[in-house]
Amino acid sequence: MRGRLFHRERPWLVFALIFALVLLRFCYYGFTYYPQLDDYIQLHNQAAYYSAKAVILDMGLLSSRPLASVMDYFFWSNFWPFLMAAVALISAMYAASACLFHRVWGEYFGTGYLFLVVYALLPLGMEGTYWISASNRVVPSLFFVALAMYLFQKWCRTGRVFWLPLYFVTQLISFCFYEQGLVLSVTGVLLVGIIEFFRGNRKKSLFSLLTFVNAGIYFAFTGYFSTSTGQLGSRLKLTLPWQEGWDKVFFSAAGQTGESFLIGGYKTLFRGFRRGIMCIVENFNILWVLVLIALCVVLFLFARRFTAQRPTGEAALPRPWALLVGFLMALAPVTLFFVLSNPSVALRNTVFSFCGIALFLDAVWSMLLTKCSVRGVVTGAVCAACAVVFSVAAVSELHDYRATTQADQRAARAIVSAVEGDEGTIAVLNLEPNYLSEQNFLYHEHIHGATESTWALAGLLSCAADNPYFPAATPVPMGGRYTGSLTEFGALLWYDARTGTVQSVMAVPAGEGTYEIQTAGGTVLAVAQEENGAGSLMPADS
Repeated sequence: MRGRLFHRERPWLVFALIFALVLLRFCYYGFTYYPQLDDYIQLHNQAAYYSAKAVILDMGLLSSRPLASVMDYFFWSNFWPFLMAAVALISAMYAASACLFHRVWGEYFGTGYLFLVVYALLPLGMEGTYWISASNRVVPSLFFVALAMYLFQKWCRTGRVFWLPLYFVTQLISFCFYEQGLVLSVTGVLLVGIIEFFRGNRKKSLFSLLTFVNAGIYFAFTGYFSTSTGQLGSRLKLTLPWQEGWDKVFFSAAGQTGESFLIGGYKTLFRGFRRGIMCIVENFNILWVLVLIALCVVLFLFARRFTAQRPTGEAALPRPWALLVGFLMALAPVTLFFVLSNPSVALRNTVFSFCGIALFLDAVWSMLLTKCSVRGVVTGAVCAACAVVFSVAAVSELHDYRATTQADQRAARAIVSAVEGDEGTIAVLNLEPNYLSEQNFLYHEHIHGATESTWALAGLLSCAADNPYFPAATPVPMGGRYTGSLTEFGALLWYDARTGTVQSVMAVPAGEGTYEIQTAGGTVLAVAQEENGAGSLMPADS
């Protein structure tokens, strides 16, 4: 049986292995998903409380990422009772994209298993592959990008006409989930076309130019629905290099790119691995550990067997070509931020570059082991070791997602139980943005509490109360600032994180622009200082 199984590489087994490794990262604390930030809005509130017209058309959601918005309402919201099933589906799509990219580049460069491990398991990608409000955009886009490249390659190789329309439609779909997917898809198809052109498939490779027809269709559609008042209408506002202010855009994008890829990559890996070990020791899950070991043994066997079997392949191109293609595939999705008027490079945005990063690293590794007689064994060992390290680091990220969800929902239950419903607007004092004692990398929206902002708290409370008209709540953390005056709120609540309880408090004048936050019994909990339409909350003894 073992001989037949390892006689040749079987794509379905490779997919099953990568899918299991991807999904396992999210299952350390059981088969449960932990909602974050706008998950409550996009996956529950919109479909539960509003019509499709009100959500999709009136809010202008078709002006950008149209399929993502439509699928939130009609597809992903159906998973709300069991969101882990959605995570499993997204993980399957991500594993499939890994295998498709691997297959495409393998035809040219003999790409190996290190590519699969880096692309699928790099801890930096946790935000873009786990958090559903991000992953249900990032991963489908990557899947259709990879599928479009594979279909176009099949057209160039076989000349069978039915591959061409399949490629055309698939690529158009890839554009409709994320802007970076558009840039990556255009780059990937053009690179395949260029390679096939120089390999002799000149006429068929010219059909790669259909990618610009797809881009025209996409921009015509989103432009038709674009509106200045829509929620997403200004997302693609551009500042080009010859326009005023582009220097600020460039330095902002460059700084954020370096911080997200370099600092974020370093901290989610090394700090994440250290904290991941601590999480495993504190809450040991023997089943998870045993499954990880078993999967990594299989990964070792696959990489050892098939790396040795095909060092480069007869038709493989020179390795330096792989370095160039990898660099371009990594760079292309990031270039978009250097022309956006308001660039914001989040950790989820790094995932679109993983295909290029993985290809580059795999090519470097293969070049280093060109003359190694046991390259299969060494590669298998490195792949298995990387899979272990990456998966352990992911545990710390999952730990923080879990703790944040628990803190959010604990606060929400307390607030909902304390609100009678006729307060109008409320301020929740002493409600902190985040209750994590330590985090791998605090950056943009990466594992932030729904208690941090008014919009996120509104989504959380509406979901917890099952009421779209739940009073608007403003979180006011200790030491934080707020706009307006506490006297303008219909009710003031004080949240005690130690007990998970809420009590009503009063803002009692104690001087010009100064208010003491008192309980009904007269105990002073804090002091608010207000000036010029804004205020700050400070401890009573400060």
